[in-house]
Amino acid sequence: MLPKIDVGALNLIKSEIDVSLAQIEGALSTFVEDNSNNGPLAESIEAMEQVYGALRLIDIHGASELAEVLFALLRQVNDFQEKTPDAYYSALGNGMMVLARYLEYVQIKAVNLPQLLIPSINEARQVLMLPLLGEGYFLDVPCLPDANIGHPLSIDHAQAIVLAKRIRLMYQIGTIGLLRDQAQPVHFRLMRRALERATQLCTGKPLALLWWVGEAALEAFSQGVSLNPARKILLAQLEQQLKLLVLPQGVNQPIEMTVLANCLAVVGLGETGAKVQEVQRAFDLASSCISQTQLQIQHNSMFGPGGSVIKTVAAVLKDEIAHIKDVLDVVARGSQQEEESYQTVAEDIKKSSQTLTMLGLNDVSQAMRRQADIVVKWTDLPSEQALNVLVDILLQADNAVATLDKEMTPGAQTVINNNRISLHQLDEARTMLVAESRAGLSLVKRAVLSYLETKGEDPMHLTNIPATLQSTSGGLEFLLIPRGAQILRSAASFMDAWSTSKKMPAMNIVETFADAIACVDYYLESLEINKPVSENVFDIGEDSVAELGYPVNNRRAA
Repeated sequence: MLPKIDVGALNLIKSEIDVSLAQIEGALSTFVEDNSNNGPLAESIEAMEQVYGALRLIDIHGASELAEVLFALLRQVNDFQEKTPDAYYSALGNGMMVLARYLEYVQIKAVNLPQLLIPSINEARQVLMLPLLGEGYFLDVPCLPDANIGHPLSIDHAQAIVLAKRIRLMYQIGTIGLLRDQAQPVHFRLMRRALERATQLCTGKPLALLWWVGEAALEAFSQGVSLNPARKILLAQLEQQLKLLVLPQGVNQPIEMTVLANCLAVVGLGETGAKVQEVQRAFDLASSCISQTQLQIQHNSMFGPGGSVIKTVAAVLKDEIAHIKDVLDVVARGSQQEEESYQTVAEDIKKSSQTLTMLGLNDVSQAMRRQADIVVKWTDLPSEQALNVLVDILLQADNAVATLDKEMTPGAQTVINNNRISLHQLDEARTMLVAESRAGLSLVKRAVLSYLETKGEDPMHLTNIPATLQSTSGGLEFLLIPRGAQILRSAASFMDAWSTSKKMPAMNIVETFADAIACVDYYLESLEINKPVSENVFDIGEDSVAELGYPVNNRRAA
């Protein structure tokens, strides 16, 4: 399960960050072409500082750290001027590209996987000659489980020192063989045995957890987690920790939390193995880590075609499928049955199937190709069953494209349980319902303003407001916005009492009512522009109607 986050704050500033990154890239290009022109470079430093500050403010882990090192790189470029090494420009170019891609990924997927950024952060840190970040840098380890793992050994201090030396030698032999023979299972088994014995030696001590987690990391490697250079360094760090066991009071040494976190990050990538799953449960890694397979999928998604490219291709494909449907509609009415028209339809279907393949929609693409092979053989009016099968396949293709398009649109999530309904039509209905709901709220605002202009002497302006609020709340239920719907129902009850009393309330009461309406309208507007904000805005509306004396039912705990 991917760790979901609230991207409402990112939606508010994403466009400004994109503009800033584009300006920085342009300024760097200008500086590279003409080193004597320092003006654009100074502006780019200021812009990157603002990007870094904004990302740190909204707490997008990984993105703020990457922006920070990019800011440091730009300052050093300003210091070096024309003597700037090429490595700085390479790290800057790659880092800004990755940052832009990652922010788009976070905005669309509403997940935060800062581990995707570690390679780019480390590239910049290496240029800056700073220590590299480990894989567990972003992993939160709030508390450690019980260190009483296994049964303690009944040995004296001298025997413990002898055993510690043997454990370290066993681990070293396995590590040397591992590096020489490229991760053969036999070497992992020897190293795991060494850490298993180390766990027994340190049972009840904090260090026991490190060996226990290290053993799980080795199991993850043996089960398929890739062994890259950074992870080979991690194995060497474990060997250095084993070296401490031969020291006086070595078993009482505190845990090196950096090494533990890096081992946990590796364990989090594992998908099988009893020890891996045991450690994952003990440290609740499922809430912050994903498997290596999932991580690769997310990496491919982040670095694949950008959202704008996919949306453009999807729009073209939607038009192609719509054209095929129009031709079939003509055929079904018997207005056009020439063999050439069937040939054209078959070619159009085949062309669309190729585009579907490019978008990675292979299953529906194959179904389209099979239909193209059938249609090309038509000579007379096809049977109703044959037409229905083709229309069903076209609907599948249309919905597959719509789903892909929605995956590239922040907050656009339509739950569909009937596969025979067009997603495009549902989206159009949803867009219309959002617009109608906002129109209803605008009508309420105008009616209240008109009432206030009469100084409360014409209550007829308020007559239709309760019904309007109730109908709009029904629309919000269809839009799956229950909190907004409850606020409007409470506001309708208040307005019903207001209009019945025919007395103008105090202005602070009117303003509180307006606050409730404004927060719902604000949320709807964010949906209208595909930049959804956090549902926290409904807290304001719920507070407002509660102050009016009409609290919502089942309000969330603060």
